[in-house]
Amino acid sequence: MDLDTFDYVIVGGGTAGLVLAARLTEDPAVDVVVLEAGEKRLDDPNINIPGLMGQLYGNEKYDWNFKTTPQEGLSGRTLAWPRGKVLGGSSAINFLMVSHASRADLDNWEKLGNAGRNFDTLQPYYRKSETYNPPDEVTTKELGTDIIDPALHGTSGPIQTSFPIGQGPLDQAWGPTFKTLGLDPKEDPRKGDTLGGYSLLKFMDGKARRSYTAPAYYIPNAERPNLVVLTNALVKKIEFEDSVATGVRYSVSGEEKFVRTRGEIVLSAGTVQSPQILELSGIGSRSRLEALGIDIVVDNPNVGENLQDHPLLGIGYEAMDGIPTAEMLKQPGVLDWAIKEWAEKGAGPLAGGVTGTAFLSYASILTPDKEALLEQRVNELISQAESPSSPVIAKQLELQKAMLLNSKEAAVQYNFGATGVNVAAGNDIGNLFNHGDAGGYAGIVAALTHAFSRGSIHIKSTDPEEHPAIDPRYMTHPLDVEIFADSLVFTQNIASAAPLSSLLKDNDAGTGKRIQPSFNIPGRLDKEMAVKLVRASTITSFHPTSTCSMLPEGEGGVVDDRLKVYEIKNLRVVDASIVPLMVRGNIASLVYALSERAADLIKEDRKAERLSYAVAA
Repeated sequence: MDLDTFDYVIVGGGTAGLVLAARLTEDPAVDVVVLEAGEKRLDDPNINIPGLMGQLYGNEKYDWNFKTTPQEGLSGRTLAWPRGKVLGGSSAINFLMVSHASRADLDNWEKLGNAGRNFDTLQPYYRKSETYNPPDEVTTKELGTDIIDPALHGTSGPIQTSFPIGQGPLDQAWGPTFKTLGLDPKEDPRKGDTLGGYSLLKFMDGKARRSYTAPAYYIPNAERPNLVVLTNALVKKIEFEDSVATGVRYSVSGEEKFVRTRGEIVLSAGTVQSPQILELSGIGSRSRLEALGIDIVVDNPNVGENLQDHPLLGIGYEAMDGIPTAEMLKQPGVLDWAIKEWAEKGAGPLAGGVTGTAFLSYASILTPDKEALLEQRVNELISQAESPSSPVIAKQLELQKAMLLNSKEAAVQYNFGATGVNVAAGNDIGNLFNHGDAGGYAGIVAALTHAFSRGSIHIKSTDPEEHPAIDPRYMTHPLDVEIFADSLVFTQNIASAAPLSSLLKDNDAGTGKRIQPSFNIPGRLDKEMAVKLVRASTITSFHPTSTCSMLPEGEGGVVDDRLKVYEIKNLRVVDASIVPLMVRGNIASLVYALSERAADLIKEDRKAERLSYAVAA
């Protein structure tokens, strides 16, 4: 490949990169090369079987094994940060959960200065990426999937979405429990403003096989003569001539190589490595790069800043004896049976994993007395926080405050599975659901949808193989601690509502449901205990965004609203790092939509450029 030239060089064959490669090579006159550091693992059961996803984290065959810096807001803990190091990227190792940003989430992007970048703009691209597989009558009844409006979903996209079948009584109780609480959804979440608890779609085909970018976007197009995908290719830096991106230096098995572009370089290395590669290439804060001896191409201190994530923490509640849970897979012969159920029927415990979710407003999880004082308490905690680091962060936090006080917007997401939770899994995510407590459990996992804390990702040296410093600054904003603690306390309301309550054991005091022993909470969880739990056990939701934000230049931006890097020609960023303000829920569906949209933008710009050449000639 040394000195070969392509129209497009895509850095990263992950969730975004393979979407772009497939769409751009639809034009046979365009040639594309994708540089991916991971391997092809297309027939790997650990990837393809949903219930085996825990085998992927911390395993160098699939995971970059990133770690955060010690987290001040989490008692100095260092956390594992799984990111996919495999063809398909993090779409190959995520929890397969399909969720959707709200209308306000995406309309906020336009309010931050991105004209025309809003909810309505992205909706066609959600559908373009998806093929929705409707459930059969039995699954519809068991999981309560009748809120789905097929007209809002795709019918011919590469990524398959399906509901899991053959799930047990705990999963079937999730949706009806929120009806008991008066928090059941009334319409499809794709509408843009739906709250409540329900069973969610999964990124898998009708046979419960994971659907992700490698088999969905790459394999059907792998024989195109204008598409080259190189795996085990570690990108070192981007080269420039007079502020024009001209090529990429990378290595394979330690041998350095160079690939040139006659068109564009598209950086799709993800929220961690896109800013890392920009900084290695000379785009970033002048003071930071000069201290490392890196020549400055563009002085932009916003690179690597504005890092956002969904902090996550689960609580296990003990199931009644005989109720099926994931813990039963440890019993002799049960795992073999579950694998057979998956292989022959696309059903059973390995076909599901996390099957329930809920998006709830802050007001809906508070007691009436606290709800009445909500705005006062929010203002009080904001006054205690550090001043925003920049005017654009202040503007973001004002938009978040408005959403927090809006009873129609989600402040917390709850996810649910028939499994216990490892309370000490922060630095060992592979064992998130592997614990030592006897018995079977139901895990109710809370996540903040719009954390107020902001972090950063920056290189520590000029070595591309050295992981950057990842500092999410979890729980450094007092509002995050308050909301998260309240959301954990509310899990007891969920566990104590029928029909879920009938499947869970009472605690010894008879004041609620029995919390998993390793949490060391023998009675009811109160606010003080919850705050301690937040500090001791919060982990990542695996949803990092925003380190190359799409914002106006001078207002925190790294790329413009066409995803072009400021002050550089022929360089774009297309991945979750361009998200200017976090959205609710699992971000994979958003990245698919963004990537589909980006492919059209690139095609439009290429057409316009060729037309201008023709006119000039």
